[in-house]
This record gives sequence, structure tokens and C-alpha cells, in this order.
Amino acid sequence: MTKAVFLEYKFGDYDTKTLYTSGANEGVAWMERLNTKRLQQLWDWKVKITLAFSAFTDDDCPFSPNSRIRLENLLKQAVNHRPNGIILDHFRFWGKWEQSEEKLKYVPTHQTCTYCKGKNKGFELAKITDQIKKIVPKNVELGYYAVPFDYDKFSQFGQNHALLGKLFDYISPMLYHRMLDKPVEYVHEFTQYLVDLTGKPVIPTIAVKDMPDDLPDEIDEEILREEYLEAVKSPSSGACWFSWDGAVEMNKTGIIAKIWK
Repeated sequence: MTKAVFLEYKFGDYDTKTLYTSGANEGVAWMERLNTKRLQQLWDWKVKITLAFSAFTDDDCPFSPNSRIRLENLLKQAVNHRPNGIILDHFRFWGKWEQSEEKLKYVPTHQTCTYCKGKNKGFELAKITDQIKKIVPKNVELGYYAVPFDYDKFSQFGQNHALLGKLFDYISPMLYHRMLDKPVEYVHEFTQYLVDLTGKPVIPTIAVKDMPDDLPDEIDEEILREEYLEAVKSPSSGACWFSWDGAVEMNKTGIIAKIWK
């Protein structure tokens, strides 16, 4: 079972002992903040290493030539680091999904432009996936962070999980249930939905602290345990905490290590 922590490097370098004794068997590192020292720390950890980066930017259409060139270059950069896996963040159209379904109806999203006009977003994103997979070696797992909603309800983000799930090796839905104004059971419910839909491994990403950062953090040990137990219920393939930085900031590294014992 995957026991992953997301490494933002938000506050600088990590204490090696605390990281290595976290109980994690995978580190998901934000590639843009890596350097030689941090890469060496990851390799010395002797766990699975996955690199993450933002596939598309907010200020350009995912279907533009510039977006495609940028994505391919970042994938090649990631492959050169020789990771065990690569996971694509923001593999979608712009739009703030991190809120309740009711509010999502009114969220501004990417305006139709020359590149996406008249195109099926879900189908086109799947075509891009099929093409970029050729850059990634067969022994490197390729995943994506999934918007945790049914595509039929919120197609504006372009993530047709039924199509993408056939092409990616695994899926990691961002199941920050409190931010989504959902009960904790939604973590398992959506995980089950994705497994049933795609037949692929699903590793839910769950919140260490309340987000966004300007909110007071009310996620205590009881809530951490509740969401983790929902995240790892069968047929889940594990869980990923977002993020280790939040755990360090809120003094929760010991709780995570205790949950994983």
C-alpha cells in the first residue's frame, strides 16, 4: 500500500531524521523547487520517488502550441532525474475547483479561445495524454491529480476521468473533503467511483491542514485518522498526505508517523 507525503519545499529544506522516520514509503516532490541537495536527500531516503509539476498554466489554453511545448519540456526534465514516477498537477483547464459543488456553478473558468473553440475538452486532453506518454519510459509510472467531481457535472475543467483513466497508470483525486464541504465519507466514495470507472489504481490525496492557508486550522488528530481510514479503504491503493510542509508547520509529523505505524 502506498504511504506517500507530498513535498512542497514551501519553507525550505527538511529535517532528514523527521522525514525518514515519517513512515512514508513514497515521497512526491515538487520538481520546480528541487536542487542537488534535495535530490540527494530523496535518493538517500531509499523510498519510491515521484516528481510532480504543473502541466499547464492558468494564463494559457492547454491546447495552445506553447502549452504543449512547455509540457513536453517539463516531462523530459522530470525523466532526466530518473524518478520512479511522475504525476501531473493542473492537467486541466483553469478554474478554482476547491469548493462546494453549489459554488462551483458560479466559478469563472477558462474562456473559450482560438485553440479550444468547438473542441471536446475531455477528448482532446485524452489525446494529449496518449501522445505525451511516449516521452515517459515504461518503467516510470505516470499519474495525474484528479478534480474530485464527476466530469458529466463539471466538464469545464476538461478532466474526463473515464478517458484519462484508460491512459494514465494511476489517479490521485484531491479529496480535501472539508474544503469541498463534503462529509469525510466522500473520500472513500469518490475513490470507489474512480476505481469502478477506470479499473486503475487510485491513491487519494488528503489534507493535513485546513486550506486555504488563511483559514484557522481545525484538523486535529481525530480528523486526520478519520480521513486516512476513509482514504485507505478497499479498493484504494493507498493515500498521500498534502502536505509534509503543512505537517511540519502545524506540528503534525509525529501524528502522521503514529498513524502509519
